Amino acid sequence: MPLAVRTDPAPARGFTAWAIGVWILLLFAALGAVQYLQHAEYSYLAASLVVFATCAGGILRQAWARPVLQVLAVLLAVWALVSGALMLQQWGDFDTARQHAQAQPQLGEVALWMIARAERTWQVGLALKAAAIPLLLGLAWQLGRPAVRAQFRPRPR
Repeated sequence: MPLAVRTDPAPARGFTAWAIGVWILLLFAALGAVQYLQHAEYSYLAASLVVFATCAGGILRQAWARPVLQVLAVLLAVWALVSGALMLQQWGDFDTARQHAQAQPQLGEVALWMIARAERTWQVGLALKAAAIPLLLGLAWQLGRPAVRAQFRPRPR
C-alpha cells in the first residue's frame, strides 16, 4: 500500500496580535488553576480549567472557541473592574493598620514590614487589574473582527 503524502503545503499562519492575548490568558488560567488546586477552591478551579480549555481551542483556531473567548474576555474584564473597585474600598486600611502597629510597640518592625509588603501586593494586584481591563476588552473586540473570524476553521464533520 503506497504512503499518502500531502503535496500542497499548509498555509502559513502569520503573526497575529490577538493570539498573544490568548496565550497570556492561557498562562494566567494555568497559574490560577494551580493556586486554586492548592487552596482547594474547586469552583474557581473548574472555571479556570474552562478558560484554559477555551484558550487552547482558540490557539488551535477552532471555530467554537472564538465566540466563547469573546464572552470570557468580556466577563473577565467585568470581573477585574468589580474586584478592582472592591479593592479600592480598602484604600485607607493600610494606614489604619500601620497606626495600630505603631501604637503597640511590642509588635516591632516586623508588623510594619508585613503591612508594607501587603500594601505593595495590593498595589500590584490593582495595577494588573487596571491593565487587564482594556487588554481583555481589546481581545474581545479583535476576536469579533471579520479578518480574525476568517482565521478560525470550522469543526470537521
